[in-house]
Amino acid sequence: MNWARLLGKKSVPVLCYHNLGGNGVPRESFAQQMRWLKDNDVRTLGQRELRLFLAGDPLERPSVMITFDDGFRDLYTFARPLLKQLGLCATVFVINDRMRPDNEPGFDGEIVAHQAHLDFLLNQNRSPWLSWQELKEMLEEGVFETGSHSSTHGMGPGSKPELVELPDHWAYARLCGQHGPHSKLVPELSRPLWLAQEQRQETTQGFFSRVKKDLQDSRNELESKLMRPVEAFAWPWGESQSTAEQAAEEAGLKLRFTLKRGTVRRGTPPGDIPRLEVRRNKGLNWFASRVALYSRPWMAALYSSTRI
Repeated sequence: MNWARLLGKKSVPVLCYHNLGGNGVPRESFAQQMRWLKDNDVRTLGQRELRLFLAGDPLERPSVMITFDDGFRDLYTFARPLLKQLGLCATVFVINDRMRPDNEPGFDGEIVAHQAHLDFLLNQNRSPWLSWQELKEMLEEGVFETGSHSSTHGMGPGSKPELVELPDHWAYARLCGQHGPHSKLVPELSRPLWLAQEQRQETTQGFFSRVKKDLQDSRNELESKLMRPVEAFAWPWGESQSTAEQAAEEAGLKLRFTLKRGTVRRGTPPGDIPRLEVRRNKGLNWFASRVALYSRPWMAALYSSTRI
């Protein structure tokens, strides 16, 4: 089917990627997807253009927004030259404590995301992530914009210790070998944490203050090192709740992205933007069909509700 014929101008598919290759979207698939956008005259929006659209400005032609979470180095080595060649742009949400010092060498191969996070947690290895200088170069070229993905992308104890066996997830690596039971870990910005020393759950005010400080610290460091304003944020694991959202608003992060399904149309709140995570094992036809579906509000709403 020629999905390009169904492209509309009433909503914006906001695409979410992580690493390219490794256990992410294969590099050849990503290249095909980007060339499909170019060949079908689909415009890629930056943060300013998206905000204007949300506020009521019409789209001149079918448009998408391309986003990357985590700030892996393959954006510099692979995505950057490809997007530059095609005249496309994207936004990368970076994790402050993963940013690589400029004097440390970067990893040039395909990145396996969970292994990279695990190696960082155990060995402080930042080689799979962008350096500050690499990110500056990407921003100066105008191909990329940036935003926060939190200071640490961490998980914390969400409840009283109850786990006898640890889940197979990189976030539990530091607990291996320790006597249990253990608390179930949750994204630390998504809900109040269990305070083990005080044997109680974090208060709503304590949770609010912690989230606000994390995001203010993240934003302040990014603005200081990159010498440009930072007002966009993507929730780690796409998870948030109302108290955390208010904290992010007060931290000055006005444009906030989730991993909820849904349409992005005029009037969509800038603090609650759905994204479509591009699947690694799907072909170009899947990609083209989803871009077409999410470019029309009624089709996007139908697809989101049925979770095809």
